[in-house]
Amino acid sequence: MSLTAIVLILMSAVMHAGWNFFGKKTSPTLGFFFLTMVAGAVLFSPFVFWHWNLVQALNRDIFLLLLMTGFFQSVYLWGLAEAYRAGDMSIAYPIARSSPLIIVCLSSILLGQQGDVSTQAVVGIVMIVLGCLFIPLQSFRDFKFANYHNRTTTFAIVAAFATAGYSLVDDQATQLMRALTDHSGKSIASAGEVALVYVALQSAFAVIWMSWFVLSTNQLRHDFTSLFQKQWRIGLLTAALMLGTYSLVILSMAFVDNVSYVVALRQFSIPLGVLFAVIGFGESLKAPKIFGVSITFIGLIAVALG
Repeated sequence: MSLTAIVLILMSAVMHAGWNFFGKKTSPTLGFFFLTMVAGAVLFSPFVFWHWNLVQALNRDIFLLLLMTGFFQSVYLWGLAEAYRAGDMSIAYPIARSSPLIIVCLSSILLGQQGDVSTQAVVGIVMIVLGCLFIPLQSFRDFKFANYHNRTTTFAIVAAFATAGYSLVDDQATQLMRALTDHSGKSIASAGEVALVYVALQSAFAVIWMSWFVLSTNQLRHDFTSLFQKQWRIGLLTAALMLGTYSLVILSMAFVDNVSYVVALRQFSIPLGVLFAVIGFGESLKAPKIFGVSITFIGLIAVALG
């Protein structure tokens, strides 16, 4: 892996943990994340107009996938907001961020490729599950089911499943977009151009879904208006970090021989997110949490490289 790729991926990891930190600190509500999605769609809209020929070439299947990814993105942000409102970021973030486990399992089942999962990946999956079980605990003696039956863990898992959903959809949609050609058979856009346009469109479709909920009642509309007036600057910053991190990951893939290394290195954001929460919010750093985050991090790398 080149130094350029390493720098881009680590920047992406810092940005991902960063926008989650700002979301938790500012206003962990669906209204705030709706504001960031609106801001993100506006910030990245120039890419849509610069590559309008690509947008014009989109077919019905791609638009249906965009509608699906917008739904999953909305559920993800709702789950994340509720998890952050209910408890610590240092608990919710690692669990929600561990979605690569779910993606591996779902992909294998849907594609009928269970036998293609290596022994190393299976070991990594077990480590991830084990790590996530320890993250919410205050003491190793608290290892009992009742301590997992809470809003923080529940909504973090919702966010993780939604992440898996839009990741699977995004993979299919961007493959179809990259395969689009003009009359001469030449690709309409490069992989990087597809990624930037897709990020903008994904945000726009998420806004469509989220607007049904956020703007559905007078109280929610009032709350959003207040957030827009008071928090639009931090909303723009969070949006830039949120959408920018994905763009950096796509760009980094041009500098590696195997994209699995990109996936693996991105998991640096897990301990970083916990560190931000401990320093920024003064959240506790008990031994089970340290153990759980460490095991989850190692397991994610094992799955990505397995």
